[in-house]
Amino acid sequence: MFDWNDLRYFLELHRGGRLLSAAKRLNTTHSTVARHIEQIEQHLGAALFIQHAQGYELTPAGQALLKHAEAMENVALLAQEEISQAIAPLGKIRLGVTEGIGIMFITPRLGGLFERYPGLEVELVAVPRFVSILNREAEISIHLERPNADLLITRKLTDYRLALYASQQYLDKAPPLDTREDLANHQWIGYVDDLLFSQELLFLNNFCRTPTVTFRSTSVIAQQHAARAGLGIAVLPNYMASNDPQLVRVLPEEAVQRSYWISTRRELHKSVRLRVVWDYLLELCAKEHEVLLAR
Repeated sequence: MFDWNDLRYFLELHRGGRLLSAAKRLNTTHSTVARHIEQIEQHLGAALFIQHAQGYELTPAGQALLKHAEAMENVALLAQEEISQAIAPLGKIRLGVTEGIGIMFITPRLGGLFERYPGLEVELVAVPRFVSILNREAEISIHLERPNADLLITRKLTDYRLALYASQQYLDKAPPLDTREDLANHQWIGYVDDLLFSQELLFLNNFCRTPTVTFRSTSVIAQQHAARAGLGIAVLPNYMASNDPQLVRVLPEEAVQRSYWISTRRELHKSVRLRVVWDYLLELCAKEHEVLLAR
């Protein structure tokens, strides 16, 4: 029988794909990770990984072990949750979000959550990409697309709208902008196409068939600052830009609507600390519906 502790190293190598990334997450060395993997393989008499240039990939034996390792991890997490809640209610919860809604909408509105639950600690992972729940990067994640995974519980968090914004400085020197056809004569701000993490961010062509994009960024916050600086027209969420005194909404009848989805792992959904955050976010978005849509 192999040491159950070795399964932590097996799971992290599978999730990170590389010895160094697994070692970093486990706060150890890559040689230690490799040694624990070798110990499991010796006890099972089978190779668990194949090493490629892109990283480590599970063998059929590794795939067979994965479901059991994840089940054991889930049992351990549930035991930890029950004991920690019995000793000290609430505690830490990690929320993974894309940076726009995470930084510009959720963070300024978290005061009410901490007033209700003073024993709660929130870690906000706000990045211009998806944050993976399955890889344990977060316990709750907010996505631009609905995740399809049996291990997850998912529901729609809210709809929101994006519209066209520019600075008055830009509009004063730019060509006239009175109709949708005029948009072809203007400079645009957008995403870096080959680094898009979601097809839901492909919306420039909803407004202009052949936009002249002069500034691109993976960050929607950088795009907002570029619009403030007069670099062109940006498509921004209304919850970010509608009350920005440095921006003007142009062609107010033009807008696109998208959705945010919230998800967590099934075994965590009954957690008290998770549910208070989950319910607060749903309640917050329902309360701020007009801000999110900004008709």
